[in-house]
Amino acid sequence: MSIKYNEKNYPYIDLGRGYIIYLQDDDYTEQRWIVKAEQELNETPENKARSLEQLRELLRGENKLTVPLDDEKFLLKFLRPMAYDVQKAFECIRHTFAMKRSYGKDYYEGRIKPSHIRHIYDSGMVNFLPLRDDDGCGICVTQLGRKWNTSKVSMYDVVALFRINIEASLMDPLVQVNGIRIIFDFDGLSMSHVAQASPKHAMVSLQWIQKCCPLQLKSIHIVNNSMLFNVLFTIFKPFISKELRDKMFFHNRDFSSLTKCISPKCLPPMYGGTLDAPECEGQLLGDYMQLYDKHYETMDAFGYEESN
Repeated sequence: MSIKYNEKNYPYIDLGRGYIIYLQDDDYTEQRWIVKAEQELNETPENKARSLEQLRELLRGENKLTVPLDDEKFLLKFLRPMAYDVQKAFECIRHTFAMKRSYGKDYYEGRIKPSHIRHIYDSGMVNFLPLRDDDGCGICVTQLGRKWNTSKVSMYDVVALFRINIEASLMDPLVQVNGIRIIFDFDGLSMSHVAQASPKHAMVSLQWIQKCCPLQLKSIHIVNNSMLFNVLFTIFKPFISKELRDKMFFHNRDFSSLTKCISPKCLPPMYGGTLDAPECEGQLLGDYMQLYDKHYETMDAFGYEESN
């Protein structure tokens, strides 16, 4: 199990047995994704070019906001998930950087790139599964119980983890087109975890997911949720929109219901699946994510001017 580089010098994690974890930085070329993008997202060469220019024009008119107007990849990560609705993409960008301006001191400073939260990856709290679901969705597992050491990982770190992981996912054009499914595993949840949560943390994290994040979040799956989870969920529930709530599924330990939502071939046996890929080592995932530090540093330079 190690980090390797493909013929285009893009890094990936070789898990062994033919499985890899990677962020596909290149645009997709397979015909099925080109057709899907056209049918579901209105992506054609003409509409892409027109929408990019319209979005640039709106952003030029936004007072005191600096973004990389010439970076097509940056603009497309907002346009594609919004099915080329230029106004929605524009509003999403505005909300993203308004949140950074409002909550930057508490939630961004010191937590802008993977190396800043390296201890989370090292702990094994996060795992990107190597296979995509049948509809092309990426799958990410986050363990918010037994592997979450609250003496080392704060709730501020966890909020940063969500933000950094979603940004990583959005680097992948296939995720922009197909979206992602997230599994939250609460096995081992304790009062020390629940005590980390607060209405402010809940409000900030959910406001960011629901207003700032352009990701097509296809579904959220809660597993190993005990009675104690209900206490935690009570803190977050008031801030969850109906749209997001409709995408949430609570399985507890009924993995047969999970495999009705996600193909068993994509899931490891611990979740009722048949995936025989070795689990990625936390430190190796940390090494891999840290390779993208420069991307996050570049993105951190953008935003609204600070008010005097």
